[in-house]
Amino acid sequence: MIRIEHIEALYLLILIPFFFILYFMYVKRKKKHLEAFAQKELLEIIAPQISFGKQLTKFILLNVAYLFIVLAIANPQIGTSIEKSQRKGTDIMVCLDVSNSMLAEDIKPNRISRAKQSLKNLIDQLKDDRIGVVVFAGSAFIQLPITNDYGTAKTFIDIIDPSMISNQGTAIGEALTIANEGFGEVKNKSKSNRSRSIILISDGEDNQEGALEVAKTIAKEGVSISTIGLGLPEGALIPEQNKTSKTKQYKKDVNGSYIMTKLNEDILKNIASIGGGAYIRANNSSIGLEEIMAKINKMDKNEYETLSYQNYQSRFYIFAFIAFVLLIAEMLIFEKRNKYINKELFLGKTKEKTQ
Repeated sequence: MIRIEHIEALYLLILIPFFFILYFMYVKRKKKHLEAFAQKELLEIIAPQISFGKQLTKFILLNVAYLFIVLAIANPQIGTSIEKSQRKGTDIMVCLDVSNSMLAEDIKPNRISRAKQSLKNLIDQLKDDRIGVVVFAGSAFIQLPITNDYGTAKTFIDIIDPSMISNQGTAIGEALTIANEGFGEVKNKSKSNRSRSIILISDGEDNQEGALEVAKTIAKEGVSISTIGLGLPEGALIPEQNKTSKTKQYKKDVNGSYIMTKLNEDILKNIASIGGGAYIRANNSSIGLEEIMAKINKMDKNEYETLSYQNYQSRFYIFAFIAFVLLIAEMLIFEKRNKYINKELFLGKTKEKTQ
């Protein structure tokens, strides 16, 4: 297992493209000044030692050395042993609506972006809990299997987008079923030692039938279901995902009328009531995950076994040594052409022409 001790140091790599831009600006300006002094053919005679190729080679070596110096500062480490440990936490499956209606902007910047942002903020507050994500629209699937790898979880959440599911709708019942199945082995443990919760985030619109029956079945298994309503009851327009158009356009129906998406609180309240959880209507200051998590944290915790790497050993010296070798190589390369190396060493001594 490899980890980076000082991962923030990698931001220094952003400077490399700027180094190249400045270098090529410098070379262009230098060539312009030389051309103003004499023609190219004449420069070959009066200043044959100038070598822009060698200068470029030295510059590239310096940048590669800089890259390895940054990696050395970041200090990559390798875990040398695996250790089993027991943890207690809550298992949470989040069902996130990714239908096109979630692009509405009544919750800023829009419903789905705000939900993703809040989920990542929630992950930052987790300790020994596990989290998984189900995305749904007209169908549903597990986008993130339940895990305690919070870095991976946030990466998966970043890529969530309505384009992930082509068929539209709001298959809440299917999403709840898949989320319940996503708990996996936890379902087989005794009811006295488990804490399983589902958090449903949706606008509740265009819901398929059967969601309440599914919620009842899941609740009988001891799973808590809370819901968060995203949007406003009065509704909002749905922006079109069109990157080529400079002006914002909105979805229309077959008759050419704009489509309004409205929050359907009734279905979300009923699911939360059946599931023994809470219903929160999101607003621009909070979508309600904090309140729901406060309630979840009062539940009994699951005990589960995890594997983790221990005894990490630093490997910064490998990258530091490579950087040192590159810097030595850069110093040994002459910036100017060497007459002996270019002619006498490879071509032999040339005889002077006599008139």
